[in-house]
Amino acid sequence: MENIMPQKDPLRNDPVEESEPVCPEKRTVVPAFDRRLLDYETALDTCLSAVTESLPAETVGLEKSLGRVLRRSVESAISVPPFDKSTMDGYAVKSADVAGALDTAPVALEVIDEIPAGRVCGKILRSGQAARIMTGAAVPQGADAVIKLENTAPAGSEQVHILSGVEENNYIIYKGQDLLPGSRVAEAGATVTPSLLGLLANCGTPNVSVSRKPAIGIISTGSELTAPGTPLAEGRIYDVNSYLLYGLCIEAGGDVAMLGTVEDKSDALLALLNRHTDADILILSGGVSVGDYDIVHETLQRAGVEEIFWRVKVKPGKPLFFGRRGSTLVFGLPGNPISSANNFYLFVLPVIHKLLGRSAWGLKTGHATVCNSMIFRPGRRKFLRAQLRQGPEQGVWIFPEQRSGVFGPMVDAEVLVEVSEAAKMVREGDPVKIYYL
Repeated sequence: MENIMPQKDPLRNDPVEESEPVCPEKRTVVPAFDRRLLDYETALDTCLSAVTESLPAETVGLEKSLGRVLRRSVESAISVPPFDKSTMDGYAVKSADVAGALDTAPVALEVIDEIPAGRVCGKILRSGQAARIMTGAAVPQGADAVIKLENTAPAGSEQVHILSGVEENNYIIYKGQDLLPGSRVAEAGATVTPSLLGLLANCGTPNVSVSRKPAIGIISTGSELTAPGTPLAEGRIYDVNSYLLYGLCIEAGGDVAMLGTVEDKSDALLALLNRHTDADILILSGGVSVGDYDIVHETLQRAGVEEIFWRVKVKPGKPLFFGRRGSTLVFGLPGNPISSANNFYLFVLPVIHKLLGRSAWGLKTGHATVCNSMIFRPGRRKFLRAQLRQGPEQGVWIFPEQRSGVFGPMVDAEVLVEVSEAAKMVREGDPVKIYYL
């Protein structure tokens, strides 16, 4: 991200000027709010269809690949492990030699070598012999088992007593048992996790091809917004959405810039929009509904944003705006943090994932049974915050507090529970689809 990034700490907003009274402006255009609401699937498909190709790929060193999305599959160039390896400190032996060994009747073996990790024994182990070996060291030729040190006793400088029998292959990982040359380590579209990072290192991969991070700009609108750290004037609130969306976008793999807060004035918002024109995704929050001072919708049109759709049949999050300006995809999310987060999870996140070339888009889903009954007003698809419950079947406890302006329960939410438009209630024991947060 180049021009979009302001020359400042990306976590600092440009707050509304505090020393002057803020006089929000009314919208000048009455939105066509009697239009049909888009259903969830149609809206999501529309968002995804706007992404016609993934972002360009770039090659990065392994140490910079964590959390990035692979654009090319990775195959191992070597056997992993590259030799027969001991997984225990002890002695390399022939299992047949020690089959009858007991504490009371130990088997004495000649010690022919000591093998620390990183050193290879040049001798072939023969019947009646053992080699002292350390964890991670190469098992000598002729040995078929390692007996741990606790089951042995010293018997002079050149002998060891074996105090128990051992099965063949005990404490040995054989060459190529994990990966063979040409084995697929990771598929294109996979996200590099810490475990995958270790596996890539294990087979000697120095760098990988990954998607460029999407450049994402965030704007919060509202004459009532105040930057955290500033005393609150009467009637003002702190700007939550800039930080909430910043965190969600970073977690999703974006290169994110908080472009500032702006009061409910169309010219002020237009100037900010026109200063930042090179994002892959632009996210605005607040001012997209049908209130007298909701000026975002008409300002986006003034800024040359082509509207693709406005308002969806979901709860919370009905006033979602989606459009395009050039190559930039533009989302207008509601000002209530819960509604804003829901829209992000349901629509923005899948778009980010598709831009990145991930193999799967959006939140992972599953099924569970409801642990508590709730009554609803039908009409829109609902996505309710809930916690998981352990039991014979996976259960979910739906939070009684679901109002979009109450932020606290979001911190404890582990899943979203989907409820159909027609449902008037869910009962304890009902099966539901869940989305893991």
